[in-house]
Amino acid sequence: MLKSVVLPGAAVTLAAAALLLPLRGQEAVAQAASPFVNVVDLEITPASMPRFLAALKEDGAAAIEEAGTQEFVSSVGQKDKSHVFIFEVFNNSAAWDSHQKTLTYAKFLGLTMIMIRSYSIRPFTSVALYKSDAPAPQTNPPLLINVDEIDVADGQIDTFKDVAKTHAAASVKDPGCREFDITVSQTKDNHVLLFSAFDDAAALAANQASDHYKAYQAAIKSIVSQSAALPLSSIAVLTKGQ
Repeated sequence: MLKSVVLPGAAVTLAAAALLLPLRGQEAVAQAASPFVNVVDLEITPASMPRFLAALKEDGAAAIEEAGTQEFVSSVGQKDKSHVFIFEVFNNSAAWDSHQKTLTYAKFLGLTMIMIRSYSIRPFTSVALYKSDAPAPQTNPPLLINVDEIDVADGQIDTFKDVAKTHAAASVKDPGCREFDITVSQTKDNHVLLFSAFDDAAALAANQASDHYKAYQAAIKSIVSQSAALPLSSIAVLTKGQ
């Protein structure tokens, strides 16, 4: 279960100040070769969603221009329309620390903290970030973002990562799969988050009907203790250089 912070009225000012502080200790483990991934779940007051998303788009546009930012993806729940999910990829935890100290990020917090009912911020380390080589469609509808959160049995994390990388590398060759990323938690042993983006539900369904998906499922069946999938719709998918 995600650890969430609920913001009761006057606590928003203190919470904003806390969010501005860089991550420390285990939550800021520097990875020399592997990108740092910041995952944020938020519940927004429904009436505030248009204003919140406008501010989030501005923050994302500024963040992707920072030297240490590789990707910034914002999305909303397909079932819970007040749920916002953010997937940010940085060169390392130091780049994330620098982002938190920018004026744009401070402005974003100042504008939006009163709109947030609860939030959860979790640090991950990238195992592999796969992108499709296929050209994007000429129209720009929201992508279907699929987030799989998986607990792997003790001693099986390396086996899981190898199997997942094979599946992810094959997935981005499937029509309509734009991205497939594998990350591991820095704070919860054996916890994996798989982040994938598809043109639409049909592309996801085709991916899950593929032989490589079936092989992946068969290989992990005995080493996964718990899993949950979250379907989202993209707000912005910003990648360095695109």
